[in-house]
Amino acid sequence: MSNPAGAADISTIEVDGGHLAIPAGAGPFPGVVVLHDAFGLTGELRRVCDHLAANGYLAFGPRLYKRGLCVQQVFRGLLRDEGPVFDQIQRARETLTARADCTGRVGVMGFCMGGRFALVSAGRGMFDVASVNYGMLFPGKEVDHLLTDPCPVVASYGDADRYIPAADIERYRDALQRKNVPVDFRIYPNTSHSFFQNYSGPKGLFMKVAGTPYDPEVSADAWQRIFGFYEEHLRA
Repeated sequence: MSNPAGAADISTIEVDGGHLAIPAGAGPFPGVVVLHDAFGLTGELRRVCDHLAANGYLAFGPRLYKRGLCVQQVFRGLLRDEGPVFDQIQRARETLTARADCTGRVGVMGFCMGGRFALVSAGRGMFDVASVNYGMLFPGKEVDHLLTDPCPVVASYGDADRYIPAADIERYRDALQRKNVPVDFRIYPNTSHSFFQNYSGPKGLFMKVAGTPYDPEVSADAWQRIFGFYEEHLRA
């Protein structure tokens, strides 16, 4: 994803090892916690935060890999849907709500591993709205028990995702619909995993070799849907 128009007007600071992007103006602004994939808090994740800020959202990308919360613990939380990583996600939310320039309403956005964390935390009532982007789903496992207090969800997946079977994507969609929460759920045709993220350098080469390249058209459509959904369910 390229730097958005107007990004020069935002400001960014490091908070608790994470990246905080602040919109121009006095605010207050709705907040978004942005959860990274397995690569960690990369330049691409920072650009996602900046893009959100350029569109009027106070965006915080916490560093999930840090002292006191090692990679092994994060992945254990991914597999078990519990553990200290969710405490850190809650603290990231509180980092935003404690600010005078935050409205107190906070959404979550996540990609792949972070998408799973977004799915689970949003399903437990931790956030006001969620953007789940190819959030990990485990083959054959139900997700209804993770949706005890779900907020509105805008979800984006690809039907050619080699890591997440179509049947599991549909199972997640059906579980959301049974809960009667507001949902914008789209499975993009001929689209692979990680279509959203425009990595450069070795990471970008790896993604191409792995068959999970960035798709600018699908990404643009997903952004449009996310901002429309956030406008209705987070900014209002």
